[in-house]
Amino acid sequence: MESKQIVLTGLVATALITALVLSGLVVDMVAAFLVLIAGILLTYYIALNQKRIEQYDRLRAAIKAGNDIREQDNLELVLDHLSVHARALLEIEHTLLWLPGDNIIWPEDGEYRDLLGKIGQKIRRNSLTIQLIKSEDSNLPWPEGIKWLAAYPLVTDDDFRGILLLLNSRSDKMQGHTNEVLNTLCHHSVAAINRLLVEQNQEKEEHILISSLLAGLEAGDPIFTGHSARVYAISGLIGSKLGLDKAEMKTLHYAALLHDIGKYAETTIDKENDELAASDHATLGAELIPAVGIFEQVREAVKFHHERYDGSGYPLGLRQTDIPFLARIIAVADVYDAVTRLCSEEERLDHQTALGVIKKATGTIFDPLVVVALEEVADEVANLS
Repeated sequence: MESKQIVLTGLVATALITALVLSGLVVDMVAAFLVLIAGILLTYYIALNQKRIEQYDRLRAAIKAGNDIREQDNLELVLDHLSVHARALLEIEHTLLWLPGDNIIWPEDGEYRDLLGKIGQKIRRNSLTIQLIKSEDSNLPWPEGIKWLAAYPLVTDDDFRGILLLLNSRSDKMQGHTNEVLNTLCHHSVAAINRLLVEQNQEKEEHILISSLLAGLEAGDPIFTGHSARVYAISGLIGSKLGLDKAEMKTLHYAALLHDIGKYAETTIDKENDELAASDHATLGAELIPAVGIFEQVREAVKFHHERYDGSGYPLGLRQTDIPFLARIIAVADVYDAVTRLCSEEERLDHQTALGVIKKATGTIFDPLVVVALEEVADEVANLS
């Protein structure tokens, strides 16, 4: 029972008892007065205690929700979980999130863009913590059916990250615990957003660095220009279809970019080792990659991407699931790009023919699961430049 209901019930019961006292069933007027005072005080105490319990439970739920938001490993999940928790904890009909630096509106809806922009200017200018705005008090472009909104900035120190909008059509009264709940949710959300954006920027910088290195190396052999980037893109599509998590996708991306790094190092090998280098560039490439952190798995994927599913590949003749999973993905992407882009014009295959050739090698050269994933993303692969 909520605190308001407790107060109402207590007052009704106290009035009833008092009425009985005054009706003559109990004739002592002092006793009637004491019963009235005791009933009111008891009701107030119970209601106050219940209110504290409700507030404690709500804040505990907010902390739990904040931790859930912070555990998400991509930006869309952070925004989605913030929206869900805000609606549930604050009993709000609609939520909108805007990250102006990345031009993100969540959920995506063009009709709110002007509204968010104007509110964002006001929050930045006035450094508002929270502002309740009624539709009749504002010239903002209001969505149909919305009577009020509360705008809450997502900030860390002096860094303005975005805005959380709470929209409703039922009431313009916000409960007293709103600020505490919002502070908790938004604190965790901003921390998660900042962490993910830092990771994204770091990955972009690493990708640019690796791509620049490969571009310089590929310049020495025009035939291979763009090959690593295309294998990276195809592998990424296959990996996503296979449900790889964020860490696995990052490893796959690096391994796909570096899978042929050994080819470009062959020119530095002594002439007496040319034959070895030409037949095992995968091992040579792997030796160029440090076996530390994430690059230990990158190294394995590079080394074994020429193994065959039936054990007839190299360098170790691994078969089936003994071959690292990421290497099995790169193997399919590598061959697809080779037969559609690297071969001479006379031998080059079109998209559908290449898919047919790869399907025929299912279970011998290629992992059947990876081939099925390639088929499911075939249209996207065909549209890669």
